[in-house]
Amino acid sequence: MTTKNAFIFAFLLLLSLDASAQRRRRNTTPPPPTPEELAEMARKEKMERKLLVTERVTFIDSLLLKKSEVMDMIVLDNECGQVMTYTDFFKTENTKDTLDRSLFRSQLGDKIIFSEQDANGTLRLYASEKIGEKWTEKSMLKGLNDTVSNNYPYMLADGATMYYASKCDEGLGGYDIYMTRWDADEKRFLKPENIGMPFNSEANDYLYVIDEFNNLGWFLTDRGQSADSACLYCFIPNDTRRIYNVNAIGHDTLVALANINSIRDTWEDKVKVDEAKERLEKLKNRVKKTNTSNFHFIINDNIAYSSISQFRVKESRALAEKWVEMSQHFKNVSKQLESLRKEYAQASATRKSELKPKIKELEISHEKLITDIHSLEKEIRIFEQR
Repeated sequence: MTTKNAFIFAFLLLLSLDASAQRRRRNTTPPPPTPEELAEMARKEKMERKLLVTERVTFIDSLLLKKSEVMDMIVLDNECGQVMTYTDFFKTENTKDTLDRSLFRSQLGDKIIFSEQDANGTLRLYASEKIGEKWTEKSMLKGLNDTVSNNYPYMLADGATMYYASKCDEGLGGYDIYMTRWDADEKRFLKPENIGMPFNSEANDYLYVIDEFNNLGWFLTDRGQSADSACLYCFIPNDTRRIYNVNAIGHDTLVALANINSIRDTWEDKVKVDEAKERLEKLKNRVKKTNTSNFHFIINDNIAYSSISQFRVKESRALAEKWVEMSQHFKNVSKQLESLRKEYAQASATRKSELKPKIKELEISHEKLITDIHSLEKEIRIFEQR
């Protein structure tokens, strides 16, 4: 074979091999994605959808706290009710941390919403009402997903709008915060809605509380924190939901805002921020003043205590704590009784017949509380003056 023919043969052979390789590439299909890969793709798609509708929220303050400190740092107007730990309310032994479960108590102190495990070990939300001196048997809240853990409830002053945290597949990870409303006709809550970013993330987002009277909100999350810590944010609630324009600010900036990387980056209106900070400081001072001035216990003609810590005797100190709780309940019953009496005066005959037995029951409870408080005061004085 001549050199020229050999070159032509080699060239044709290379063309043939290349054509065969191209045919093999065309006939080869990539392997299907694994279940793990499909799950990761779905997660990223969900995160991107939520990211694009991130709410524009102004955060005015943030506190990194031990979980055991969180509930003491949430200040609310008296009209907003209370949030506290399940342990503190029911006086149970806490085996984990104080964020294991929380409890909401209404402004009048006559209704609580809390989380407990059902027969299957799933955390469910329950409610109980105080009638007279006794709490009614707990009842499970209807309309919520009963196959997942539900926790950390908070009810707005309207008595119908509730925020709570839930662990479910449609969430972003850990606990996500949801909002629902009570349907008075159906006697159940409407289908809950995930409130989205920046309040929800792949971490645990526990608690969402709105003080409507001071136009302030509290939000608790453990994103980026150690196991025993959480971050408590204070923010300005929006009247209507507003979202960021990703085309105007860019994708990376939107991610940072959704993650709350810097609260200063959310300050679009400095005047609005300063006004909110001023409201927060006034609220803190008012709550502090209320907490310190509310306690006044007369031991004798010469001695009066302004703090439970002043009691010298262990027994009298324990009874004083009970006296504080009973006195607060007396105020709540008095307020509720006054409200019902006003309603009764202007009510129709049908409504009056409905209100009459409840008013009578509250009047009996009111009189009994007066007697019990006086008896308890005498007992405290006896212990303290021994």
